[in-house]
Amino acid sequence: MVNKILFIEGTKDDTNGDLREGFSKLLSQKLSGNMPRIKMGNNLKSTTRVFLNNKLSKIEYLLIDLDEKKSEKKNKLREHCLYQQKDKVFFMIQEMESWFLSQPEILDKFYGEILSKKINSETYQEIEKPAKFLQKITINSKKRKYHKVKHGVELLKRLDANKLENSSSEFKNLITILRKL
Repeated sequence: MVNKILFIEGTKDDTNGDLREGFSKLLSQKLSGNMPRIKMGNNLKSTTRVFLNNKLSKIEYLLIDLDEKKSEKKNKLREHCLYQQKDKVFFMIQEMESWFLSQPEILDKFYGEILSKKINSETYQEIEKPAKFLQKITINSKKRKYHKVKHGVELLKRLDANKLENSSSEFKNLITILRKL
């Protein structure tokens, strides 16, 4: 078995939930038996640093928030000294929360109310600061305001990887690469 590592921007602190577990559950829908080792890296700067200085494996990939529109990918790569590694870098556009917005039915079910009517599923990737948007639309829900880790972990586990692959070219490319190894 090939030792491959996927470094992901997101907290290592599992006090409010284990993001690594959430990402693992999502990726295993497409990669069962061929999963990479997932290493959470906290913020963008530390995740990028660990990725660039990795000595654990020669087969490594990086999944980070873009925090911008898709058209800004090249700038983000250059800004964080990742351009030489561009074939190993994948983005959540704009943030992980965009993935949740792409499947509003999971939000409706998780929060126990119809939030999907507040989301335009055609333009979810254009929403600036999707985490803040989710906090705004969930503030009066039964589960209360969206919490990036506590709710994020549970929502990652509920995402349909097939739908995500169809709506996110970055996710599709990540799965394609990871499957080959």
